Amino acid sequence: MAEFNKKNKNSFWQSPLVLFLLLCILILFSYSMLGLSSKERETARKKDLILSNIETLRNREKSLNTDIGKLKTEEGVEETIRDKYQVVKPDEKMVTIVDEEKVESPITEVESKHGFVEWVKSIFNK
Repeated sequence: MAEFNKKNKNSFWQSPLVLFLLLCILILFSYSMLGLSSKERETARKKDLILSNIETLRNREKSLNTDIGKLKTEEGVEETIRDKYQVVKPDEKMVTIVDEEKVESPITEVESKHGFVEWVKSIFNK
C-alpha cells in the first residue's frame, strides 16, 4: 500500500503545475487557430477580388481582340478614322449639329459666397 501511495504522489502528469501548463498551451493553440481562421477569411476575400479582376481583364482582352480584328479590315479602319477625326471622303459632305447656346444668368458676388462668415460680413457692409 505504501508503494501505491508513493507512486500516486510522484505522478508527473497529474501534478497541478503540469496541468496548468498544459491548459496554457491549449489556450495558446486555440488563440492561434482563431488567428488562422481570420487570416483564411481575409485570404478568401482577396482571392475573390483577384478572380473578379481576372474576369474583368479577360473581358477587356476579348473586347480589344475584337477591335484589333475590326482594324484589320478596310471598313474597320475607315470607321475608326471617321469616328476619331471626323473626316469625310472627297465627294461627301458633313453636317454638324450644334446645340443652341444656353444663356446663363450672371452670378452676383453675394450668391457665389456661402457661409456664416460671409453672411456676417454682408450685414456689416450694408
